[in-house]
Amino acid sequence: MQANDELSPLPRVLVVDDSRIVRATIKKHLSGAYDIIEEADGEAGWQRLQADESVCLLISDLTMPELDGLGLLARIRSQSEARYRLLPIIIVSGEEDEETRQRCVNAGASDFVTKSTDRAEMLARVAANIELARTHKELDAVREEQARTATHVADGVGTNHLLKLQMEQSLSYARRHRSEVTVLLIEIDAFDQVQAKLGERVANQMLQLLGKQLAGKLRNEDTLAQVSGPQFAVVSASTTLSESRILGERLRQAIATARINFRGEQIQVTASIAVANSLHDDADATDALMTAASARLAARTEHNTVIVPQPSAVHVATPSIAEALALLHKGDAAEIAALKPHLPAILANLAPLLELANQELGLGWNTGQLPQ
Repeated sequence: MQANDELSPLPRVLVVDDSRIVRATIKKHLSGAYDIIEEADGEAGWQRLQADESVCLLISDLTMPELDGLGLLARIRSQSEARYRLLPIIIVSGEEDEETRQRCVNAGASDFVTKSTDRAEMLARVAANIELARTHKELDAVREEQARTATHVADGVGTNHLLKLQMEQSLSYARRHRSEVTVLLIEIDAFDQVQAKLGERVANQMLQLLGKQLAGKLRNEDTLAQVSGPQFAVVSASTTLSESRILGERLRQAIATARINFRGEQIQVTASIAVANSLHDDADATDALMTAASARLAARTEHNTVIVPQPSAVHVATPSIAEALALLHKGDAAEIAALKPHLPAILANLAPLLELANQELGLGWNTGQLPQ
């Protein structure tokens, strides 16, 4: 057993820092337990990370030439491959203020240590983050296998099991990235009457057909599942209430225009759709989100409708600068109108950059009037 342990390669850690002294200190702290490789700037670190898939953890400085720590973080986390998404990243910096820590966490850092961190703590942090990443990889593998076996082969519509898995994963992502999750609960109107006319076997065939119609109107990242009988649900990550209204109308029309023939007669069916949103409904769990959608569906007063609650200013988070620019580029009048109440907070976040530009470029702006 001991011989096998000795032959096993040490976990590889990439240290990216423009200070040779800092790199040497980290290497000394971790020597014997990890295989340390080094780069002196963010761009070189990124190239090394791409070339070496055996790197199981990255330690990066914040301030570096070529590409700084936040830039390196953003580049890694923007990749679609799981190894970049799940790679543990520890930021090391001389700054110890809470604001700096929060910026790193928001950008996707797994952990944050200062340059004064001693050997024992450094070893503990590295070991804990590697073990956590290993657990996440195992969970991802289990989820993928469960998702693969939890869909109906005949119609491509997921089961309740898949629905719950996707909701939990989407809510977890939303918590980490201050995003939101929307659920659309779809019910075929007056299904008892339709079933009485068609018979149970034909009515079930009709539901399969309608499931295909719905699936064809969704994005690849959306998940459709048959909840029970004439009820379907769609989980849509990072979808706002206003966007969900558009999606709901698209799905409602897909049902209303479906061509269903029975013994030479064309059967017309409609659906009612209720929307629940994790941000608006303050729902941080799958059951709470489904309960909110079910309550709206049960309270409907008419068929063939989409029930979307009005956004509440209390629950609407201030968009980031990047999100605000994206909304402007989309050009949707409703989205732009919803952005206006947040302008003071957005400008306050932008103020340091405008002040720097004013000083460096000699623009002569009166930045003292900007919100603080």
